[in-house]
Amino acid sequence: MTVKKPSANPLPISFDQFRKNPVAGVAFLALVGVSYLYYDVKSSYTEQLENSNKKIEALDLKIDRLAYALKKSDSALAAAITELRIINTVKKL
Repeated sequence: MTVKKPSANPLPISFDQFRKNPVAGVAFLALVGVSYLYYDVKSSYTEQLENSNKKIEALDLKIDRLAYALKKSDSALAAAITELRIINTVKKL
């Protein structure tokens, strides 16, 4: 059984390797940077999506309440118009 010793260099590419092949080193660093940015943007959009869903649910509830109030007021208006027509008809007789 072999025991692995921790390397002195915590990075996956050493300075000597970077010096020998700088294009690969820069490509590796770019890949790490792009991966971090992708993760950051994805988590940010997920958070925004959750907040938007909460707002949409609240607005749907508000729309339902206002639709009920509108139906109620339409019914009251229709009843009032009917009464006014009856009163006007009675006055003409």
